[in-house]
Amino acid sequence: MKGFILSIISLDCSYFLGKEYKRIKKQASEIVGKYLNDPDDLISFDDFKKEVFFKSEILIPKKNSKRIRVMLLFSNPHPLSVKKGMFLSPNRKNKENLFWPIMNDAGWFSIPKEKRNPEYLCKTFLGGKYQSPFEFVFYCYYLFPTDYPEDIPKIFGKSFFKKVIIPESETCFTNTIKKSKVDAIVTFNKTIFNTVSEDGVNTYINRLNSGKIVYSKLKNFERETRIYLTYPTGWFYHKKYLNLRKRNLERIKSSLCKFADR
Repeated sequence: MKGFILSIISLDCSYFLGKEYKRIKKQASEIVGKYLNDPDDLISFDDFKKEVFFKSEILIPKKNSKRIRVMLLFSNPHPLSVKKGMFLSPNRKNKENLFWPIMNDAGWFSIPKEKRNPEYLCKTFLGGKYQSPFEFVFYCYYLFPTDYPEDIPKIFGKSFFKKVIIPESETCFTNTIKKSKVDAIVTFNKTIFNTVSEDGVNTYINRLNSGKIVYSKLKNFERETRIYLTYPTGWFYHKKYLNLRKRNLERIKSSLCKFADR
């Protein structure tokens, strides 16, 4: 990815597509076409340079408050969140993402509902001015914005995805953990968990529903760093989904605090 610069909240990124340019541009127009003419230049193609330019997101606190630093790891940015300037922004109907009330109720932070708008959340998490035993880094493993993670290999093709996007994602992920001094990771996506952890999982929702926590160690990393897998941010496929998700996050929170105190 040309010109990758680690920023606080916004990233300007690009991929050189070369001979794959026409094919990838055509696929992108079919899958994310509604974002190609966006006035904010969310995704744009340069026919002369054979490159795709796009905006992504990352949030790293401006200062280290000496709290346990936890990376909240997601698959890739949603275009609406990139446009609104904060991870997990409200959807097109302006409905709040389940992530925020559930994390709040599970004690990971304390931010009143009436203040949970993108601008306030961005400012709050950048400044670290919230009640929590943790300090959060928000990060997407793949930087290209789409409505669904599986759209990325559909747009770029398996070969480009494997030869370019995967290696660069691995490098950026590792560098970010080192530079931002992450102590532990919580991810909401099984595929990402299996990509970066020593011990992958197949089925896990039933384990979470039964009260267990799912975790492993980050692979190929010199310092032992735990990674936990919890429910997807939009999961609601159980009549008691709110309680199940809250309970699991409470258990992860307790485990994280004990692990950090060793």
